[in-house]
Amino acid sequence: MLSLPAEIVVSDFILSHIKPTRDIAMALFDVFSGDFDNMRFWLRGGKMDSVDAVLNGLVRAYNCDKMHMFEIMHGGELIGEIGFASINEKNKTVYVDYWLTPNARGYGIIDKMLPVIEKMAFEDLNMNKVILGIDVENTASRKVAERNEYKLDGVLRENKMWVDGSVHDECVYSKLKSEWIKEQKNA
Repeated sequence: MLSLPAEIVVSDFILSHIKPTRDIAMALFDVFSGDFDNMRFWLRGGKMDSVDAVLNGLVRAYNCDKMHMFEIMHGGELIGEIGFASINEKNKTVYVDYWLTPNARGYGIIDKMLPVIEKMAFEDLNMNKVILGIDVENTASRKVAERNEYKLDGVLRENKMWVDGSVHDECVYSKLKSEWIKEQKNA
């Protein structure tokens, strides 16, 4: 298991390491099924068509040393998720994934969370690069990346398969540790 904080307070939000409980699985299932059109960007190839399927995914993720996801809580309500979806120790790179419920979008919440995740990636995990893999159609997430000074490395053609079997292009944005250090000095 990675040695990262179990809980972090950011403004009036709480980031908690997601634990594989039935309650969390039910909350996630409700989000996925209620907002499937937008959640397809995050679900990618995974089918989350039952609470048990979500719980099984949570168990796999929780027991994996290559990922560490946090639930985003606000006022006792699950409003999203952010964290390390794929950690590559050899190359010192980490993919960060995030999503928000419909009522939490548009308020800059991920803009508040990304600096916390970047700090963990660069300081605690000693990574050299944070990567955001974003579907080309997900313009809101692309704007988040650009606002947070991520550079577009390129577009991977037909790189992601959605639950419906369709294949989509993925924008790869990244931030290097050297860029992050420079941002910290200029802050």
